[in-house]
Amino acid sequence: MLIVCHLNHSLRGRESDADAAFVRETAEALGLRCVVEKKDVSAIAKKQGISTELAGRRARDDFFSRMARKHQTRFVFLAHHADDNAETILGNLFRGTGLAGLSGMTPSSESEDGLIKLRPLLGVRRSEIDEFAKSSAISFREDSSNATADFRRNRIRNEVLPLLCAVFGRDVTPIIDRVAQAARRDHACLDHLAREFARTDLLFQPDGSLRITPELKTADPAIQSRILLGLLVDVSGCTSITSHEIDAAMSMLSTGGPAKINLPGDHHLRRKAKRLWVQ
Repeated sequence: MLIVCHLNHSLRGRESDADAAFVRETAEALGLRCVVEKKDVSAIAKKQGISTELAGRRARDDFFSRMARKHQTRFVFLAHHADDNAETILGNLFRGTGLAGLSGMTPSSESEDGLIKLRPLLGVRRSEIDEFAKSSAISFREDSSNATADFRRNRIRNEVLPLLCAVFGRDVTPIIDRVAQAARRDHACLDHLAREFARTDLLFQPDGSLRITPELKTADPAIQSRILLGLLVDVSGCTSITSHEIDAAMSMLSTGGPAKINLPGDHHLRRKAKRLWVQ
């Protein structure tokens, strides 16, 4: 059984309400159950001191998680397509991402709470979706804010990608997709090697600390960085970890390196007696 879930972000007043009504009416016409909720994302962003985009993403994730628990499922289908992924990868690139960010979105991903996000249209272009809707006489609504320069993603879509296509004289989205596929492949391999390294060397301890062994200290930085990311995020639950924190943590492995570094959220990574742990 499919259930249509729509979150009204309240960012475009009556237009947002009309979108929600359209989704509900379309679902009912197709004989599908529909759940619509409304959040003032702008107010949430202001209260939490974060961007509207981040507030909207968090609100959607919370909404989907609640709906999944309520209807006893782990799966949510999202409509991200190939052009969305190209925009995401370019945005990640200029934030200084590594292989994980260059991998972009994946056809299937699992959230920390166990929710599995499925993206069946990730290999399909937006133009193909539009053509299918047109040829099949399927009505749809376009978010008018997509045409504005208010959000970075919109500028990537409307300015950066067209400029790149013009500069290189070709459609660059398939090229970006090939880069993402290669990044996903290499990232998965390095992750596997790092996990095997940590398991074989018994690095992670029951108390949540990480042993600093001679083997870890001489390991390739690509392995070190992934093990330390696992300590900070997977074991200790730290959030907002960037390459800056990972580089600082790697410096703690060296003789004479710092014994303590600051982490986001008022946490600290400490070193003592050949162990690292988050305090």
